[in-house]
Amino acid sequence: MDYAISGIAVLPLILGLVEFAKKLGLKGNGSMILALVLGVFFSALFMTMQQGLIPEAAVPWITVAVFGLAGGLGAAGLYDLGKRLFLS
Repeated sequence: MDYAISGIAVLPLILGLVEFAKKLGLKGNGSMILALVLGVFFSALFMTMQQGLIPEAAVPWITVAVFGLAGGLGAAGLYDLGKRLFLS
């Protein structure tokens, strides 16, 4: 089964969030704990949406939030890449 919310795959989203937190200073076991918490959260969110357990009125807002989160991570990654390529 393809675990995706709003077309955004859950696993790369979690990896991106953990890497972003590490760039902000998260160290050691904190990264593993964050990955576990995010994995549980997004997996449960995916399953509850698939099972129709979330009110229909909330689903568009959840998809917008997940899509925006992925867009923000993408923008942060492009900024970091541009900084390494052009300012080094």
